[in-house]
Amino acid sequence: MPPTEIRLFCEHLESRNYSRHTVENYRIDLRLLFAGIEKPLNQVCWREIDHFIERQHRQGLAATTINRRLNAIKHFFDFLVERERLKVNPVKPSHYLKQGRPLPKKLTQQQVKDFFAGICNQMDRALFLLMLRCGLRVSEVAHLKLSDIDWEQKALLVKQGKGRKDRWVYLSEDALANLKDCLKVRPSSVAGNHFFWNQKRKARPLSVKAIQKKMERYAKAASVVASCHSLRHTFASNLLEEGAEVISIKEFLGHSSITSSERYARMSNQRVKQVYMHTIKRVIEKTKV
Repeated sequence: MPPTEIRLFCEHLESRNYSRHTVENYRIDLRLLFAGIEKPLNQVCWREIDHFIERQHRQGLAATTINRRLNAIKHFFDFLVERERLKVNPVKPSHYLKQGRPLPKKLTQQQVKDFFAGICNQMDRALFLLMLRCGLRVSEVAHLKLSDIDWEQKALLVKQGKGRKDRWVYLSEDALANLKDCLKVRPSSVAGNHFFWNQKRKARPLSVKAIQKKMERYAKAASVVASCHSLRHTFASNLLEEGAEVISIKEFLGHSSITSSERYARMSNQRVKQVYMHTIKRVIEKTKV
């Protein structure tokens, strides 16, 4: 282990006002690296970094932990290169591990109530209900046309959504009622037969950006951290928690692969708990101890 270089590096971090905790974590990460290296510092290359990653994998560490340690090591070698103690940094971009996407976050029942409590505008309420009750993407709401709605069947056609795949989605009673209320005040001059319109320039359809701005304004007023996609996530999670199958969620959301829909299943811990509590009672009845 190169104690002099690590000491100089840690002193550099302290001079840059890094916290004591961060400096100590960097020191530990570097000790872990050099514990498996028996060659001089100037001979360390990408192979040693590969071996370090393999050791971390064998310990069962998460990609986020390994990448954090790699970041500390890269920072250390950057420091040495800048001080001309080394010529090349052995840590390459390809060393960093690909991390899974974070699970989507749904809104709680109270957050949903607080959000919609602040929406008095008929059109705004109708378009946000389409995301919450039908799982529509913001672009699908913006592109919805009057001719896409089947009022008798209580359904609407989403044309060429993500993946260029058309799909039918069904309308809940409250979403349908709000669409009908919205239709009563909809200007007849909206371009392209779009259902939603720009309220300042009534002949223009409502844009994705305008809907996102509305979401920001209503969410802020309700003190809720949310986006348009949060409503779509909430739709999927609520259905799963009430017993809907993942394959059905796939169709509702217009996912091209069931893998995307399965992310919501992993998220629905409440549904897992419900199934467990219901099932374990029958198990106990048959196997009392």
